[in-house]
Amino acid sequence: MRDKFRNILRPHEIHRQLGNFLEFLEDIIVLILLILLFVLSLYALYDIFLSLTKAKVKVYDLIPKFIYLFILVELFRLTIQYLKERRIDTSLIVKTTLIAVLREIIIKAPHFKPLDYIGIGVLTLILALMYYVPKYIFVSEEKFEIKQKPQRLKARRLARTIKEE
Repeated sequence: MRDKFRNILRPHEIHRQLGNFLEFLEDIIVLILLILLFVLSLYALYDIFLSLTKAKVKVYDLIPKFIYLFILVELFRLTIQYLKERRIDTSLIVKTTLIAVLREIIIKAPHFKPLDYIGIGVLTLILALMYYVPKYIFVSEEKFEIKQKPQRLKARRLARTIKEE
């Protein structure tokens, strides 16, 4: 019995057990988020169904509801990917944000002022750069190689200075 308590009280054991417990709590939170996203998606589908059954339905009123459903699906997919890989895909977040901005543009475009269009344009440009730059410009760490080792360069410079003296 004493040995069990001594093993538990070792610093590395406490850290490991605390880490496992916090990961478990994190999984519970993400699972609750998944359930809420699923419920929201079902409610959005129900809302679209009710809108379609009305006598006078306007396509302009349905488009934001469909886009909202796409946003929920993307968030659902992002959460599932997080549970599988334990990392957040920033490109998927940027794509979802672009869809959300598109939805807001469709809903509120008739009420925009000229400065609002400039702001939306800048926001869209920044989101596009956030999606494009990490995906296509930056080289991954695995493929990154130094062409010449710095020690060789120092040795060559030192050899040149010795020869010149």
